[in-house]
Amino acid sequence: MKRTRILLVWALAAALGVGLMAHARAAAPARKVAVLVYAPPALPAAHTRIAQTRLEQILADNGLTVLDREQADKLKQGWGRLQDPGALITAEEFVANASKYALDGVYRVYLDTGVVRGVAGLYSATALSDIRYVGEDAQVRAAASPPMGVKGLPPSDGLTESAAVSNAVQRAVDATAQALGLQVLDYTNPRLFSVRLQAVPTVGADYRAEPRPAPLSAADPALKRVKLADGDWLSEEITCAQPSPDGKMVAVGGYIRKTQLLGGRPQRTYGSTVHVLDLGADKEVATFVSAPVSDRTRDEQGGGKVLDCLFLSGWRYVAAITQSKLFLWDTERGAVMSEITFDRAYELARLEHGRAGDQDFLSFSFQGLTTGSGRVSYRITRE
Repeated sequence: MKRTRILLVWALAAALGVGLMAHARAAAPARKVAVLVYAPPALPAAHTRIAQTRLEQILADNGLTVLDREQADKLKQGWGRLQDPGALITAEEFVANASKYALDGVYRVYLDTGVVRGVAGLYSATALSDIRYVGEDAQVRAAASPPMGVKGLPPSDGLTESAAVSNAVQRAVDATAQALGLQVLDYTNPRLFSVRLQAVPTVGADYRAEPRPAPLSAADPALKRVKLADGDWLSEEITCAQPSPDGKMVAVGGYIRKTQLLGGRPQRTYGSTVHVLDLGADKEVATFVSAPVSDRTRDEQGGGKVLDCLFLSGWRYVAAITQSKLFLWDTERGAVMSEITFDRAYELARLEHGRAGDQDFLSFSFQGLTTGSGRVSYRITRE
């Protein structure tokens, strides 16, 4: 009887163990997977290799075995329907193609990148990664990286195109992999450079000014979303409204007046701000203080009224000149790059971005009854 009981316990334990193992296999993630990257024909092959290498590294860090590149290329060539992100993959189709390589799943990466020459010899790159995982049950899990080149998510900077693109692609893949539930052990941060303004006596003979769109009038309907200061004792008027080169953004200078009673008598203080509008989203996305609402400080020769504003490098940077200061902000990082205080007060000024060879300049021409007329230039340099 005792022997029978022991055998019965062993049988139950074995059955339970088999059941637990079967459950573990069902709950376990795919152990062997392939990574296939698809991109527009014009995209350099080096960009796709960066994406593939990065995702393979993340998968390996998560304990998965990744199909080698040579076999992955054969799978990619033989399974053409994977190139279409919207293609419906059936379980039968998965088994017919993936069973040759003993795969549990396939990660399809759809990649796109963009790179432009910015200021100070820098390149700025963006990347978009759409990753779709399909397993043997034909169920698809998908995620896409958030768009770069917006406030809070700047593009990647680099001294070369390849350096900028490499950082952008790795950031996009990391963000998408994390959204799919994969653990990213060493998340890629944006590589960013800071720039500053350096006074120069003259610019080169080959200097050429960049064209700037015509400014908007203060009454333009596109400016209805500007969050102007408004109240019983507070007002703000628009003094400049300059679109970005692509027409998607507008920089708006506002002159603020505040009235308060001191000793029973009204007293006014002044300040200014620069607002950045996203016309596509129909909202204000950034606000920079060019002069706080207060009394003028000793080092300011003039007031705080914004005389002109201008976008540089698309809308990555915005410059503004007041009667007392010159500013350069990084709109996507929300940070001031340079703030220069003049040794004289200006009454009228117009900003200009130009290039001489591989150097970028921010200049302004001025004229007025007390200032005369002239031109001042600053070279935009890397920190």
